[in-house]
Amino acid sequence: MTIARLAILLLAASFMPTAALLPPRIVMAAPSSLRPPRLATLRRARVQMLSPSAGSLAAASMLPALLGFWKSEYGVSYAYGTATFLSGILVLPSATTRIATAHAACLALYGLRLNAFLLYRELSIARFREFRDKIEARALEKGGRLSRAPFIASCGLLYLGLAAPLMLTAPASAPPALAGALVCLMYAGWLTAAAGDAWKSVVKARKGEDALVTGGPFRHLRHPNFSGEMLLWGASAAAGAATAATNFGRSVLAACGWLSLSALGWAGISFVLAQAATSLEKRQAALQPSCAAPQPSRRAASRTAETAAGAKVRGDAGLHRVAARRLAGHHAPAKAVACCRRQRGPAPHGRPLAAAKPSPLAARAGAALVLDETDTIVFT
Repeated sequence: MTIARLAILLLAASFMPTAALLPPRIVMAAPSSLRPPRLATLRRARVQMLSPSAGSLAAASMLPALLGFWKSEYGVSYAYGTATFLSGILVLPSATTRIATAHAACLALYGLRLNAFLLYRELSIARFREFRDKIEARALEKGGRLSRAPFIASCGLLYLGLAAPLMLTAPASAPPALAGALVCLMYAGWLTAAAGDAWKSVVKARKGEDALVTGGPFRHLRHPNFSGEMLLWGASAAAGAATAATNFGRSVLAACGWLSLSALGWAGISFVLAQAATSLEKRQAALQPSCAAPQPSRRAASRTAETAAGAKVRGDAGLHRVAARRLAGHHAPAKAVACCRRQRGPAPHGRPLAAAKPSPLAARAGAALVLDETDTIVFT
């Protein structure tokens, strides 16, 4: 009998809710100390733990510039790509939004692609190795390696300015939609620069290093690699500024340092790219004088000629009206002569005038208008 009762109790206990068997203090709500922290709190703690300090970002941006002490040309080539890559990788773990993640990833991808392209060019093209050695010899003639310190420091400051917008977008909890659009423009600039370098390398490998590249992206942009970089860095600085303006509120003064560095980086890289494009134009003009400027197509040339002819006809008609108004506005002697010359200069001495064609408007005022081949107007 006792065994039967025990079996019934065990069977009933199996159908009872588990909470009924637990002590009341455990069934009750757990104290706040045992509650799981909120997601926002965890995210804030993660950002504070992983956010790079100003010193670490400065080190990642400026230390690669020390390559300039080894080879002067490396300070503006591999150092440029390495600093950009390290800055993006350093800030990437602390990005709190997809926009900030895409922003940091774009810089990391740009630096990685640039260094890969520079390494390929140096290993496969002897001309660039000669160019590197020539730059190094010229730098050694100006002084020792320590004399490059100011130049290397300025390069490191430039790379820090290019990475500064990351410190504005990474900690922002809600970057604006404008920042997302600007980050998309950064990727468009990255693709443009990559396509320009790749297309130019393929064409020059087939036609020679002195060949003028006019196809592919060069059909639409004179220097797609430089244009892509300008778009990338301009959009990066603008994305940082837009995020700072909408997320920092009254504490925007705390971001003024990064904003100033962003503006300095954008201005510096714009100047460098403009100088590089100008130098490349001069070098290309020296190699191929006939191709120094883009030549218009036959269709464009014919349209230009038609436009010029139409403008001349309209200009002549306008001169006729001016002549008539002048003659109608005052009483000039019959033999008075007035000349109005255009910018093409006076007619050569002794050059005969073209046959006189009376203007309808000038005829009403009692005068005849004569045009010679240099567009000189004579009233008689």
